[in-house]
Amino acid sequence: MKLVLKSLQNLQFTVKWFEVVEQIEYAFMELKVLAFGENCIRLSLQTYMPTFVGISYLPRVEATVDTAELNHELLIEVFEGTMRSKNVQIPCGHNSCPDIHFPYSKSSLQWFIQKVQDRIILSTLRHLVVKDANKSRYSLEYLDKDKTIVVHMAGGIDAYIKLSLGWPIFVSPLKLICIKGSDDLKRTSLSFRCKVEKLANSLDTHIRQNISSFVDAVEEVLMEQLQLDLRVGDNSG
Repeated sequence: MKLVLKSLQNLQFTVKWFEVVEQIEYAFMELKVLAFGENCIRLSLQTYMPTFVGISYLPRVEATVDTAELNHELLIEVFEGTMRSKNVQIPCGHNSCPDIHFPYSKSSLQWFIQKVQDRIILSTLRHLVVKDANKSRYSLEYLDKDKTIVVHMAGGIDAYIKLSLGWPIFVSPLKLICIKGSDDLKRTSLSFRCKVEKLANSLDTHIRQNISSFVDAVEEVLMEQLQLDLRVGDNSG
């Protein structure tokens, strides 16, 4: 009898999964179910890159996108015997969403998919903007997990810039949070590095909104302060 009940429960759960698959593909044109098991479902997600008007450098960056359609796989893991999400990831992409949970329903799934697509669009734009800002004097690297840009400057100096919420879609100011590396920097004091950060973060807002102009300004402030510190050291010697 227990085996019969167990079989019926498994059958009921399988039927429920098939209903979920059918509902997902019917409700969301951008989703296609690739596979599902007892505790997870693998989806193919299409995200369309929007066009941005009024942000000077974004049209140039958008022109470098190979396609207006981005494709990712979305893996949703659920708690056993339920339709409540346990973990959601994009296994082969640059996004991971481990902290977003939703009880299954059309409206909650729609909200969740929109959040994932927003993150994909924002992350893709950030990678493109950072790539576009590279120069011969320095290279930039975007760390998606930390929402930070690392600027690798001449002489082995690394500047860490924290991105504001929604940047670059919302042109809010960037912030220099740390400078590291180089023998010259290692010889300076903590107060020197704090002063560089303070001066950089006191620059005009329009400079700090654009990654290229901000990095150029940070580089200039850093070089000026290093030269000033060197002259002070020579005079005191």
